Amino acid sequence: RIAIYRGNVAANARKALANAYPIIVKIVGGEFFDGLSHEYLKRYPSVSGDLNKLGSEFAQFVAEFPHTQDLPYLPDVARLEWLAHRAHYAADAPPFDAARLETITESAWSELRPLLAPACALLESQWPLARIWEVHQDDFGGEFAVDLDAEPDRVLIQRPRFRVQVASVSRGAYHFLQAAAGGATIGTALEAALAAEGGFDLSAALAAWIAAGVVVGFDPGAA
Repeated sequence: RIAIYRGNVAANARKALANAYPIIVKIVGGEFFDGLSHEYLKRYPSVSGDLNKLGSEFAQFVAEFPHTQDLPYLPDVARLEWLAHRAHYAADAPPFDAARLETITESAWSELRPLLAPACALLESQWPLARIWEVHQDDFGGEFAVDLDAEPDRVLIQRPRFRVQVASVSRGAYHFLQAAAGGATIGTALEAALAAEGGFDLSAALAAWIAAGVVVGFDPGAA
């Protein structure tokens, strides 16, 4: 009975990993992924009753595993999938309350701190992650082609409703959102954005992010 119990635990753990990393499964195949999961679980056994937390070290494991070295983009795909997995289970964002900004003076706007939705995350990679994500979605119907020699990619992971979305963003947008995620003010985040992309349009970007549920509010702070 103990052996059966252990077998069920291992099977559930491997299933949880496959659910968190469906693109990795598609890339390497189910049989190889089963072996990969077995080796991962030997090195990183579960320390939580929540199986959704089981794969947190998977990207690092894939980067070091001898038999995945011929797929150099795989660790970043795993990082992307883990962020998407976390986004799926993240708390819902509060509705944007524009009325709270009515008392903010024009001179104080640069001191506001943009608040990102809990499901939002950012990732920069030398690989075309957004395209890899796109072509491996179950409902993708276009040409299955990925140019691994494309320019480095910067992606925004978000969950505006019930489904996680991944999209490439510009250099300026990436650096603005990265700074905002770290608690920077609009002024500081804008400096980072303009340093990366001189033509970055903050007004257009903020309007799009608010509409998409990426920016869900502003902390007035000292303002």
